[in-house]
Amino acid sequence: MNPKSESMKSTILTLVLASACVAVAAAQAPAPPDVATATTAVTHYLADHGDFCLGKMDWPVDISALDARARGRDVLQMPVLESLGLVHSHAATAMRVEGPGVEEGAAPVPVAVTRYELTPLGERSTREREVVMTTPDGDKPVRRRDLCAAHLALAKVVAVTPGNAPGTFVATYTYDASPFDWATSADFQRVFPLAARVLGGTRQMQLKQAFAWTDGGWKPAGLAD
Repeated sequence: MNPKSESMKSTILTLVLASACVAVAAAQAPAPPDVATATTAVTHYLADHGDFCLGKMDWPVDISALDARARGRDVLQMPVLESLGLVHSHAATAMRVEGPGVEEGAAPVPVAVTRYELTPLGERSTREREVVMTTPDGDKPVRRRDLCAAHLALAKVVAVTPGNAPGTFVATYTYDASPFDWATSADFQRVFPLAARVLGGTRQMQLKQAFAWTDGGWKPAGLAD
């Protein structure tokens, strides 16, 4: 018996079996749904995941003199959020390693900062979200509170297209935005231009969401390409 021949037969058999499994899975996976079914899936998705948030999950926010000179986003945004009653500021000291010429491994030193903390109004505007955080043990999903400006609800599903794999589809839809009162402020929308675009896109801007057939139903499967 030729060992090479037997090895080749085994490899071919493995490939045939793998192809058969893929074919069976594809045959069992349902076709993309009609608009009515997709509408139900998107409605449920937005009910659970429709909060439009600002990526403000680390509180308090400290701004030093060095930060102020760099004119980063927090330097522009925090005073506006304070004027809207979402945060309040006070002088504080933070342990930091910062400044030009700081050597690697230098010890933190006390740095004077302006500290911004959420007010009761700001707390009421936060929502808990699941985000993926990079840790020494790899990427892990964690629950974090984020400051959110609006909730999006479905206006209309405008297209349903097959996904990249069997048993998946992509819904393209428009939405209705229900912003908090403070999020309609011109000052807020000036320093949060993406929020201004989303809030101004009610019933016009199109978003996409992918779904996969899982456990007998259509479940969200990440943002579509």
